[in-house]
Amino acid sequence: MKGLTLIHYFSVEKVKKNMNNEKVIIFGAGLYGRKAVEQYGDDNIQAIIDNDKSKQGKMFCGKKIISPQDIFQYKDCKIIIASLYGESMAQQLDEMGITNYEFYINSIHGYYEEKSLVFNPYEEANEAKDEEEWSNSKKIEYSRKEVFVETEKLFKNPTLFNHIEIETINRCNGVCSFCPVNRNNDTREKAIMTEELFKNIIGQLEDINYSGKLTTFSNNEPLLDERIIDFNRYAREHLPNARMHLYTNGTLMTIEKFKALIEVLDELIIDNYQQELKLIKPCVEIRDYCESHPELKQKVTIVLRKPNEILTSRGGNAPNRKKLVEYNKDRCVLPFKQMIIRPTGKVSLCCNDALGKYTLGDASKEKLLDIWYGDKFQMIRKCLYEGRENWGDCKYCDTFSVG
Repeated sequence: MKGLTLIHYFSVEKVKKNMNNEKVIIFGAGLYGRKAVEQYGDDNIQAIIDNDKSKQGKMFCGKKIISPQDIFQYKDCKIIIASLYGESMAQQLDEMGITNYEFYINSIHGYYEEKSLVFNPYEEANEAKDEEEWSNSKKIEYSRKEVFVETEKLFKNPTLFNHIEIETINRCNGVCSFCPVNRNNDTREKAIMTEELFKNIIGQLEDINYSGKLTTFSNNEPLLDERIIDFNRYAREHLPNARMHLYTNGTLMTIEKFKALIEVLDELIIDNYQQELKLIKPCVEIRDYCESHPELKQKVTIVLRKPNEILTSRGGNAPNRKKLVEYNKDRCVLPFKQMIIRPTGKVSLCCNDALGKYTLGDASKEKLLDIWYGDKFQMIRKCLYEGRENWGDCKYCDTFSVG
């Protein structure tokens, strides 16, 4: 793509040095836009642009938000696309005849590149009051466009997966109302991955020098597996170039487990589920420990989450979603980027296929690359490129993630 340059994890000093005081415009008045403002510096930024009309005319980090059509008022400025919806924004700029742009983040970015150790996502975006508000949100609107563009690119130029989830035990101790496999709704037969299978998977990734995202969880609570720390140590030893992260609800976390995990992970995200957004005891202990060890803050984020709220329908399987919308002509990019391996070795359609309804391969019997480039994955990609109506419950899925 024209103008493509990846900027990732730059320090403030390095960004400014590389810019030589070049004048820039930040495209995106959100989380990554704020980070870009902090790094490029007030003197270098000429304006902030955003497609959201409700934001235009308002101030963001001391700069006025303008519409994309106002870009032409600014001469000789480089545009920095700072958003998870970067591909569709780049397409928009191309259509406007603008090629002098760069991407602020790449596809292997962190999930929470936050300065704050404790992050409240509801300060960035309000919780949806009901299913209708969720379905009509700007987030859904923008992400649908992004997924459409991203799928077009990857269908024409397929690549290896850059995200792999290895679920070592298919159980969770949470009761989140939006999760189809919370402990009150889980219909799966209990399964625990063998150590032999886990090491075989890691060995295959080592053979290809895998450098994408890797995690040892999927639709589960990973700390229910007492081997999870050892598994992560093993993965880090054999996959030094992978970006390793882990999500946990934190209920089983101790300082000892925390210290062991943080040694080998690039990022640890603790979803603190508490309806009033109060920290649970393990998160209080971890917060206090990180305050006395500030070097850890860049690797840890405690996210305040509500166990009862409206979120994605997960292919119509979310227990608290009843008014399902059909997204028949929308595409899905996840089978172009993700590989999800269940404890038995079965490879699922995507991370939203929590119940494992659709199996695309078996890592206990087949090679990962044979599965990824095999007939089933190829068929799924073609179906979802042509529209979600072409595959099972996907038409009811309002997860529009770029992976």
